[in-house]
Amino acid sequence: MNSTRILLTVLAGLVVGVAGCADLRAINSERDDRREFPFSGDRLTVQSDGTDVRLIPGARGVVTVDRHLTGKATTDGGASWSLTGDTLNLRVTCSGFVPDCGGTHVVAVPAEVAVQLTSHSGSVRSAGHPGDLTISVEDGWLRVEDPVGTLRLTAELTVEVTGARSTDVTATSEDRDVTLTFATPPKRVEARARTGDAEVRLPAGLETYRVRGSGLRSDPNSDRTVTAIADHGTARVRKGE
Repeated sequence: MNSTRILLTVLAGLVVGVAGCADLRAINSERDDRREFPFSGDRLTVQSDGTDVRLIPGARGVVTVDRHLTGKATTDGGASWSLTGDTLNLRVTCSGFVPDCGGTHVVAVPAEVAVQLTSHSGSVRSAGHPGDLTISVEDGWLRVEDPVGTLRLTAELTVEVTGARSTDVTATSEDRDVTLTFATPPKRVEARARTGDAEVRLPAGLETYRVRGSGLRSDPNSDRTVTAIADHGTARVRKGE
């Protein structure tokens, strides 16, 4: 091996060593940031990758994002966020030697704005947002609390809805359970679990439902429909429990 090749090999090793040391120095590091994005639309598209996301109700005319980063995500280039048109992009990049790296974004969305969110990696929780929600989680779980608007929900892992006042809900889990709990009577519900169980819990009352699934008598004349399907598990519809 000639001297030039030896020098290049040594330099490459030094670069890798320096990068590794930088990763190690980031262990146990934490960072909190906030940004406010002016927003006047009626639908917000969110694309997230490498981070957990929480949706909450926010002030009119602005989308506010609070992020918490740990480890390597706190370093330069470890995370990015931007709003382009009506699309909010949230990314945490964990590559190389990363014994510690992660992020969480809390997104406050105006109440009147519908949200379409795709999470490529990371779990999603929506707490109290009253607008329509279309959420797809490719690698994580999904929990929606106290929704009011139309729901279209898909996740790789568990899908759970609690305190729903939504009238129209569709929810699918590819590899875990689906559990939908309603505070007021819905008009149309479909819960599907590809691998786990599917359960719909309806509030007590005089309302009847056309039901597909075990546990509740079906009324073929009702204009309210509830479908619970479990491809490889148990499908149940319950009322007033």
